[in-house]
Amino acid sequence: MNTWLMIFGMAAITFSVRYFFLAKSIPFRVTPVMQRFLKFSAPAVLTALAVPILVFPEGELDVSFDNAFLLSGVFVCVLSLMRLGTLPTVVISMGFFLLIR
Repeated sequence: MNTWLMIFGMAAITFSVRYFFLAKSIPFRVTPVMQRFLKFSAPAVLTALAVPILVFPEGELDVSFDNAFLLSGVFVCVLSLMRLGTLPTVVISMGFFLLIR
């Protein structure tokens, strides 16, 4: 029961925050400073999701050339710096990961 209460609570919080920002009936304006802060939220969330997978693939810290996840993550960063499109970057990096795995 506690798990379901947490799920419904998180759903209610997510819905209310999104409704607050998107509803036309609520007179709310995002200031330029807040817009600048919100631009960093997506990279921060992506980093928080990716780093544990890349450096803790087996549950322990693994920063070595044997870590296929870390090598693939670095490879993806290099591909993205080359300004490739999203789909080619994903396909090439998946192929690289399968090749070194």
